[in-house]
Amino acid sequence: MSPWRVEWLRLVRTRRLIALGGVFVFFGFIEPLGTYYLPDLLRHSAGGLKIVIPRPVPADGISSYASNALLIGLIVMVFVAASACMVDARPALSAFYRTRTRDFWQLLYPRAAVAACAGVGAYLLGLLCAWYETGVLIGAPGTAAMAESAVLVSVYLVFAVAVTAAASTLARSTLATAIWSIAFLLVISVAAAVPQLKQWLPAALTDAPDALVRHTAALHYYLPAVAVCAVGMIGLVLAARWRGSSREVS
Repeated sequence: MSPWRVEWLRLVRTRRLIALGGVFVFFGFIEPLGTYYLPDLLRHSAGGLKIVIPRPVPADGISSYASNALLIGLIVMVFVAASACMVDARPALSAFYRTRTRDFWQLLYPRAAVAACAGVGAYLLGLLCAWYETGVLIGAPGTAAMAESAVLVSVYLVFAVAVTAAASTLARSTLATAIWSIAFLLVISVAAAVPQLKQWLPAALTDAPDALVRHTAALHYYLPAVAVCAVGMIGLVLAARWRGSSREVS
């Protein structure tokens, strides 16, 4: 059985795929719904006070989905990727794997790639749900902007999996790998608050769904962040391969 099929079966039979897809699909349906009914809920709970709330626009539904998907959904995806990429979590099983392959990358690459595909697929599925629900309740967002934002967020999610794969060669447990990965991504998000750095950091891609659908930014604005993501992924992959190959199993 090929490593790719093993990883796919591991993802399905452990129900990680259901958990991952369920989170994104849940937000894809619930966030546009909440955005549409929020003004009415606030008016009814105002207790007689007059509250002026503008009606939601299509960008509000998509932005609401993306913000939650790239927070809660990202955390779930990192834990799924960490669980998959921890080749050395069980020393006896790790020794079995390592004695049957010459290159550590042959062990890590299928795990990371399947986790990345699952994460991107789950996000896109949730985005389609949010797109449909927003179109029915509020109005249809632009197709070109939606497609561009989907590509940019997918790049960021693959970068997050690369970070997790590299962290898995440093930590000794799934929990530690996930915590280090989330902490690293959080530091990048905080650094993106600096105006001079924002356009160049991967965290800028998380703003794409809101900015592109609202037409407050164009695709070319995010190209520096995409380039940094690409370079960063190459560096993380090389570091993970070197560290994993030289690591002693104990």
